[in-house]
Amino acid sequence: MTGEQPAAEQPVESLRDLATEEAVLKLLAERVAAAQKDVKARTQKALDAAAKRDGTERVGAFLPDGEQVATISLRKGETGPVVKDMEALARWVRQQWPDEEWTETRIVRTVKDWKLAELLAEMDAAGAAKLVDKVTGEVLDVPGVRIEPTRARTHAITWRTDGRAKVAQAWRTGALSKQLAAITAGGDAA
Repeated sequence: MTGEQPAAEQPVESLRDLATEEAVLKLLAERVAAAQKDVKARTQKALDAAAKRDGTERVGAFLPDGEQVATISLRKGETGPVVKDMEALARWVRQQWPDEEWTETRIVRTVKDWKLAELLAEMDAAGAAKLVDKVTGEVLDVPGVRIEPTRARTHAITWRTDGRAKVAQAWRTGALSKQLAAITAGGDAA
């Protein structure tokens, strides 16, 4: 014998306890996701209105005791070229570059994905549904493409150094019961 003690047996988790814990966490996750989607939409609407009204682009997130734990900041949306009529664009590309095989004919003519990405990148860089003919230097209007929002305006949360820990502590002490009402309210989660 080497004098080693046998390892103490680890208690085996109850399958029933694991199943219950998983079910509870699933319900909680569903309710949190629904509440987060709702408050994110309401926050975005309020931020957009505040930005339009007085230029506000950020707001502090405070615990009920007045301590700031995070900042919510407005993020600008993006615009770029969006193909609205692929058939018109494909006809135009074929007409502009008849010797190139940048289009394919199926039931309708389309622009090959790699060339479309290249053309849209050029238009995005120019900020207009226009391309410059590399041979003549002529600025060409591109049919079937418009510059429009490609990513909606949104907002982001920037946590203070100890913000997460302070929110967790406020949660544990019940200080956030008003903010958590949507999660803890009765009824079925969808």
